[in-house]
Amino acid sequence: MMKLSVLSSVLAGASAFAPASVDRAPTHLSATRAINTKKKPATKAAPETKKDDSSPFSFFTQAIDSVKKPEVMKATPVVAKKNISFNPAPNDTGLIGDLDPIGFFDPAGFASRASPEELLRYREVEIMHGRFAQLAVIGILAVEKYAADGSFGDDFLAPTGTALEVFSEYPLWTGLTFGVIAVLETVRLLETQPGARANALILETGLYKNPGEEKLADYALKELQNGRLAMMAFAGEIAQELVNQTPLLENLSLN
Repeated sequence: MMKLSVLSSVLAGASAFAPASVDRAPTHLSATRAINTKKKPATKAAPETKKDDSSPFSFFTQAIDSVKKPEVMKATPVVAKKNISFNPAPNDTGLIGDLDPIGFFDPAGFASRASPEELLRYREVEIMHGRFAQLAVIGILAVEKYAADGSFGDDFLAPTGTALEVFSEYPLWTGLTFGVIAVLETVRLLETQPGARANALILETGLYKNPGEEKLADYALKELQNGRLAMMAFAGEIAQELVNQTPLLENLSLN
């Protein structure tokens, strides 16, 4: 009897420390469902308020509303202009020399204002100036090379060694040279007619065999282009020697 009372007291004490069963409350949350998925109630747009036309300022407000707002224009990209603009006008003169990309080179507009006779004279003058310029470019380089080598003495073209020294060192010979050129040019003008003054009579004298019309036209174009280049080169040579008083070949070696 004593054992039963002890056993019942032990069981009663143990049941006092046993955890109580908790019933879980039902929930709608789930890992696979998005949180806060309830739709928000749509907000109603505020009703438009009608303007009171009875106001004394209604006329001005209606006038202001009737004015259209200026449209915003899109900015168009600015295309930068080239520094050099070529002449796109066609060559109606019948003269050779209009080559891409420059075309018919007439920046001063002489051809547009000249008569056919004047235009032909301009071309003859251009050809002759080109021939003289080619000889002048070679002449400057040749005499400066002789001066640098000492072929005519140490005092030749002294003190700078440039070809421009001939005007100060040898004025007599320089004047005679220009005098001979002037006489030859005068004889050429007297013995030739306008339109044929650029003809050097190379074919007529048999110095060169006639290669044909097509080849002659190609030679004439090359002579014209080389003459134009020589005129610019001659002007550059003179300007360079006036600036630094240094022979051309020496400048090329320095650069």
